[in-house]
Amino acid sequence: MDGIQIFNRVINNNLIKNGKFLTGRTNYISAYTRIFRSLNSKEKLRAEILRDEDLTVPPILIISVTNNCNLACAGCYASAQGRDLNDEMTASEIDRIVGEAVEAGVGIVFIAGGEPLMKEGLLELPRKYGDVLFVMFTNGLLIDEEKTSELKSIRNLVLAFSLEGDSSATDRRRGAGVYSAVKAVMEKLNEDKLMFGASITLTRENYESVMNPDYLQELDDSGCRALFLIEYVPCEGDPELCITEEQKTDLLVQIDLIRKKYSMLPIALPGDEQKFGGCLAAGRGFLHISSSGAVEACPFAPFSDINLREVSFKEALASRLLGRIRENHHLLKEAEGGCTLFENMEWVKELAAT
Repeated sequence: MDGIQIFNRVINNNLIKNGKFLTGRTNYISAYTRIFRSLNSKEKLRAEILRDEDLTVPPILIISVTNNCNLACAGCYASAQGRDLNDEMTASEIDRIVGEAVEAGVGIVFIAGGEPLMKEGLLELPRKYGDVLFVMFTNGLLIDEEKTSELKSIRNLVLAFSLEGDSSATDRRRGAGVYSAVKAVMEKLNEDKLMFGASITLTRENYESVMNPDYLQELDDSGCRALFLIEYVPCEGDPELCITEEQKTDLLVQIDLIRKKYSMLPIALPGDEQKFGGCLAAGRGFLHISSSGAVEACPFAPFSDINLREVSFKEALASRLLGRIRENHHLLKEAEGGCTLFENMEWVKELAAT
């Protein structure tokens, strides 16, 4: 079994065999049963397209829908890229891309930003594609009573609230009062039995406090049913914030412990890429679409040779740049920071230019 097949199987097994994340969320069982069945069928579809059309379809699509944001967090990679706010796709363009991706076999869509909820009409996507699992990374501050009421009718969407750990760490990087505001939103959604989780960027500074059993229990008790643990990428020339090799090794142990002990489904990004034969970007595991429609190997490698405003999703999968990165995935293994493509930026830039 090759790395792509192993990754597909890990995704399906984590969701299907680890049903504890549905604890206290029986109102989601029907929707997730449909999603589980769809994930299995889409895995088969991707294998057929690879065999018959020689196209590598990723199981996960990451789409950054806007660079606009209501916060100005320290160390924000999206902000550091300085993308053009005036060249963003419309909601209808995003809908068309997601539809083509789903038809090709994508089973999970990550919606990122900026702050996605600043883009009008995005909650129509999970409504329209009911057998697809959507995860929206949000700071949570725009979720009011009206949005909460709207979320009650959507069963295939997981909101992942961005935190930096405890209140002091979060407020230091995100602004005073942000932690308490997000916790208040989480409390309300938990009362309404809605599905949400937390997304935490792991640094050398916050690693121990995030992995503290008391903090993990606090997240679990608050109603978190997913926990994204994302290794910090030194976007502002601060590699000293990257987690250490010892912490990287420990993280893999902690993921198993969290899976066994809590109701949260833990997802480490990038995770143990060695197990999958190297970097999972460029379609092996995931693909990134920028807010302007550029097809990129990874959110942290903002280079592209094709744009979805000009071609279909399947046509984009034949990108020469993506193909060359996949051909060399075995060379892109462990990174000091959270992204090996980021550490090989000059190499990716050279591929994009040739």
